[in-house]
Amino acid sequence: MPKPENVKPHEWKKGQSGNPKGRPKKIYTVLKEKGFSGDDIKTAFGEMAWYTLKELKQVHKDEKKPVIMRIVANQFYLALSKGDWGKVKEILEHTIGRPTQGLEHSGKDGQELPPIIFLQAPDDDDNSSK
Repeated sequence: MPKPENVKPHEWKKGQSGNPKGRPKKIYTVLKEKGFSGDDIKTAFGEMAWYTLKELKQVHKDEKKPVIMRIVANQFYLALSKGDWGKVKEILEHTIGRPTQGLEHSGKDGQELPPIIFLQAPDDDDNSSK
């Protein structure tokens, strides 16, 4: 950890971004921009999910493999070897989808919710008051 006396605050110029390149694009977005369909990407992710690190590295280096397979294999390899679980999660979510989340509606301490009663005020032209 750097010593406080060695840390210098960065002087930002007015209008200068602290992140000029912006947020890094997700692998799925990059592949879509390269012209691959969602089904192609999902198929590549799904196949690569079963490979070992050694196999992923071999696929990435194999020039006879389709480009999409090489890209996905490399991304999986980098994410797994670095322990980048956020990237692994991103890849798996595009492969098998996000897990469904159940919602439970209950009252205080898990009790049943009270019934909802809707009241409607009479309209001005309602003849029920005559």
